[in-house]
Amino acid sequence: MHIEFLVEEPSTEVALNFIVPKIIGDTHTLKIHNFQNKARLLKRLPERMKAYANFVPDDWRIVILVDEDRCDCQELKSKLCDASSVVTKHKGNIVLHRIAVEELESWFIGDVTAIRAEYEKIPVSLSQQAKFRNPDTIKGGTWEQLDKILKKYGYETGLQKIDFAEKVSPHMDVENNLSKSFQIFRDRLRNIVK
Repeated sequence: MHIEFLVEEPSTEVALNFIVPKIIGDTHTLKIHNFQNKARLLKRLPERMKAYANFVPDDWRIVILVDEDRCDCQELKSKLCDASSVVTKHKGNIVLHRIAVEELESWFIGDVTAIRAEYEKIPVSLSQQAKFRNPDTIKGGTWEQLDKILKKYGYETGLQKIDFAEKVSPHMDVENNLSKSFQIFRDRLRNIVK
């Protein structure tokens, strides 16, 4: 099976290159289309989906992944579904819409062990703290929260998202991530390639 991923930013592309094979194995092919930002992805999505509707083979799946970014989840998912309806009408249930709540970085916070593989001064107990037990509920931006954590434990501030994704994603344990949005992404991705 071949999977086309449509994502909003480079750090998501980097992370998916490492974690998707851990989720579904390496027998599938994948191509990640990085739109550089969410506005551009949402603007170009209807046209891209019309193109897919005209040629997508039966053994292809399409995954659209965006950050919630404090938007209304239902409204955002509705936009994704509306843009994809042209494909699903003709090809069936081959499109997966997923939203990283609040941002991709909540998936990293959901795996403190993976973070510690590169940033060992961060305590193992971080995931036990009330604020981090459910990374999807962190308020004020998970990217900003990660930056604060790194600064607190003596690491350079000004978190570089791509660099962080390159360092941490290879260590992620896809079976034991605390982020509910990650767990749903993992499980639905497995279902769509069956």
